[in-house]
This record gives sequence, C-alpha cells and structure tokens, in this order.
Amino acid sequence: MKTITIENKTAKELRSRLLKELALFEGIEKRFQKKYKMSLTQLEEKIKIEGVPTEKHEIWEDSIEWRNATEEATKLRAILAGFATK
Repeated sequence: MKTITIENKTAKELRSRLLKELALFEGIEKRFQKKYKMSLTQLEEKIKIEGVPTEKHEIWEDSIEWRNATEEATKLRAILAGFATK
C-alpha cells in the first residue's frame, strides 16, 4: 500500500469530516436497531423467512437503508483505522 503525505491541518479536517459522516451512518444504524429491536442480520433473516407484506414495503426499504448505512460505516472505520494524524 502506498502512503501519501498531506498537511497536518488538511489531515485533521479530513479526519473530522470522516468522523462526522461515520456518526451519521451510526445514527441510522441505531435508529433501525431501536425501531425493530433486533440486529440487521436478524431483520434480513426475518424478511427472508416471512417475506415482505404486499401492502407495506417499509420493512424492505428500511432494511436496504440499514444495510447501506452499515456498509458505509464499515468502510469509513477502515479508512479511519489507517488514518494517522500528528
């Protein structure tokens, strides 16, 4: 992996923005955990077993938003883990 060097001020600002974005995605995850009182994996399994009611697709749409938020949070955590500021 190649290492790049950037100004400390720029690095701190970038890290700060990444942390704010991570907080947004973590907030989405927490909102759905509270709403459904289960993990995303459990919700996806429930949808797989029970299906999605034809008259109410909210659970399906929520699971997609939750999955996207979880994947983005995972990516941001990986970026932040490799991010060094002095």
